[in-house]
This record gives sequence, structure tokens and C-alpha cells, in this order.
Amino acid sequence: MSAGKKYIKCKCPHCGAEVQYPDYAGGGASSCGKCGKTVLLPRATSAPQLAPVPAAPAKPVATAPPASAVAQKSSPPSAPKFPPAGVKRVDPAAIRATADGVARPARGALLRVCLWVLNIAIVLAVVLVVGNHLKNRPASGDAEKSVPLPSAPEPAAKQGPAPAQPTPSSTASPAPTSPAPVTPKGPKLIGDLKITQVALDQPKGAKGSRLVYVTGALKNDSDHQRFGVRVELDLLDAATNKVGTATDYRQMLEPRATWQFRAIVTDRRASAAKFAGVKEDE
Repeated sequence: MSAGKKYIKCKCPHCGAEVQYPDYAGGGASSCGKCGKTVLLPRATSAPQLAPVPAAPAKPVATAPPASAVAQKSSPPSAPKFPPAGVKRVDPAAIRATADGVARPARGALLRVCLWVLNIAIVLAVVLVVGNHLKNRPASGDAEKSVPLPSAPEPAAKQGPAPAQPTPSSTASPAPTSPAPVTPKGPKLIGDLKITQVALDQPKGAKGSRLVYVTGALKNDSDHQRFGVRVELDLLDAATNKVGTATDYRQMLEPRATWQFRAIVTDRRASAAKFAGVKEDE
């Protein structure tokens, strides 16, 4: 550094540090030693005059490039006219912005997609119909086999004599089988219902009970079922006077069966009972 050179100081507009530069570098640009950003250096006429700096070892200051070069370096590169390889160019007219701000394809592109899907569906339907028709069609060999061929008649000379037909008189008819003899049933009479052993009975073990029953036996001495059989009994006091009646009922009585009837006595004066009659439903 020569003794005739003058140095000027200015402040970095970014960090406020002092930047020292020679007077001939005014009007250019330099980088700040603290933050490293670009600082425009004012000329000596606009900067205040400072006393000459004594000779001392100073750091070499890189010459700042011209302002045009700095401006060209700081400006962003212009966008290329054509997209790079591998990137598909999208026509802005084919995209329409919706109300919510999301870009969606235009109606023409959506209509073309629907037409393509419809054409594919029609082709698949035609293929399925044709395949089903070919599958269900009978084979040509089976149709030929199903047609019967005419057969030639056999010559009549080779036929033997006809076998003799049996006459009705020669056929033996089986002997008729007679049914098993059935024993005839006699008529249904009321006298076939016979009653025995009529007596008054009080249940055993029922201490203090005043229940008294008229018991006896009624036999169906016939081969018929009897329906709605009713026994009627007269109740007698100690002087053999009638003081009331007692009855018992049975819905069905089998042939040759005996019914042990039991009729309740409702009059306390009864001391004996006798058979009055028997009835049945027709």
C-alpha cells in the first residue's frame, strides 16, 4: 500500500459494520467482511474526507465486479420457453379453477373419459353375449347323430309260424277265496248293562269328613261299545223312604268291560241306596 492512497469508510447497510475501501473503488461494490453481503461503495465526492491512514499491513480487498455483472448475478434466471424433458406440458385452457380454488379438468375432458368408458362397456357386453350363444349352441356332430336313419324291412320268407294263442277255455281261473267267517253281533240292548254291588261307602282315613259315596259295578255284557252311560241311584233313609238321588257318568264303555262307578251322596239322611236305572246316549 503506497502512502499517497486515500481510504474511505462507510457502514454496511445490512449489519452496520464499517467497510474500508480506497477512493478509486468508489461507485463499485464489495462484500462486507462481517456478514458477507454485497455493499455499494459511495464515491469520494459524496463521502466525507478522512485523514490518510498510516501505512499498515492491510488485507487485500478483492476488486468488486462491475454493477452490471452484480445485477445480472442477483437477478433470477429467466424461465425456459419449453419444459424440460420428461415433463408433460399442460394446456391452461384444459384446466378450470373451481370456487374452492382446486384446479379440475374441463368438462370436455370429462366427457371424453365417459365416452371411452361407455364404449368399453358396450364391447364387453357384446363379447359376453356372443360367447354365451356359442357355448349353448349344439355341436354339429350331435345334431347329425340325433337324426334316425330309415331301416330296411325284413324279408317275410324267413318268418316262422305264429305261436298258437291260448283259448279262453284252456286258461285256468284261480279259485275264489272265501272271507273268514264273521261272528254276527247281536242287537244293542239296554238290558246288556248289568249292575251289581250297590252300597254306601265312606273314604277310609278321612277323619272328620262327612263325604259319602254310592259305589257299585256296571258290566257291559255285549259286543258293542256303549257311549254316554249314566247310572241313576235312589237314596233311602232308615225307614226306606226315598230322600234323594245320586248319579255317575262314563263317556265310553268297551265291550265286555266292567265299570266301577262312584256317585256322591248329597243328602245326609241317606242310610241306604238302590239301583234306579241306567241310560245311554243314542
